[in-house]
Order: sequence, then structure tokens, then C-alpha cells
Amino acid sequence: MEQEKLSKIKEITEGLIEKMGLDGQATVVEGADLGAVVQIASQEAGYLIGRNGDNLKAIQQLVRALVSKQIVDAPRLTLDVNNYQQERLDMLKDTALGAARQVASYGTVRSLPPMNSYERRVVHTALAGIPGIKTESEGEGEERRIVIRPA
Repeated sequence: MEQEKLSKIKEITEGLIEKMGLDGQATVVEGADLGAVVQIASQEAGYLIGRNGDNLKAIQQLVRALVSKQIVDAPRLTLDVNNYQQERLDMLKDTALGAARQVASYGTVRSLPPMNSYERRVVHTALAGIPGIKTESEGEGEERRIVIRPA
């Protein structure tokens, strides 16, 4: 990815955070799938993340909209504040692996909490190689969740 695009994404992100009256320094790195990850370091992470990451999701949408307006062929963006997203994904994987072990050992069915599509994809991928189980997504909208079943 061109350094010019990464610099513009950083500028847009830091400008938005500043207009919100908060502090934060952005670092933009190339991510997987031809996307970019905007890592924000801030002393005011609680405000940027919000309850259950709601503020972070909203800020991510705003940054994506601003970037797509200002950059031709803008990359897909993911925002992370003080590694909140990465730690959440690691926790989801650990929870899913524990549930998968129980399903494989006891033959019971386990449902995980509702997740967004990206989180579900991460969990499906993390559990794909575990013998004796299969995963399915069930439910609609915000209640969609992964169900782990014996194979």
C-alpha cells in the first residue's frame, strides 16, 4: 500500500479524534486482506472505546466514510484503541476453544454469545481444525451466534 494513503488515513483519524475533543495518536499499518489497521494510542481510551466497543464501532464507521471520500481505492480499515480489538479477539478465541474442548469431550452442544460477522468468522476459523466438532451460525441480526456441535 502506498505510504501516501497510510499518511492520509492517519491524518483523517487524528483529525476526527481531535475534533471530538480527545487525545490520541494513530499509527496505520498494512493488515491482512489488502486492508489497513489503524492503531490508536490514547489516555482517553474509555471514551474512544465506549461500552462494549460501541463508540469504537461508530468512530470506525466515520473514519471509513471520511477515508472513502478522500482517497481513491481506499483500503478496508479496522480501528483499534490500545489493543482493545486484538485483546477481545484473543479472548473470544480462548472462550471458543474452551467450549469446543467441552463439546468434543462430553458430546454436548454449546452456544457462544452473540457476535458480529467478523468475530464469528474469526471463531469459525479458530475452531476449523479441531476434530470432533462442527460450528454453525444461528439466529438473526444482532442475536446471531455460533453454536458448537459434536461432529
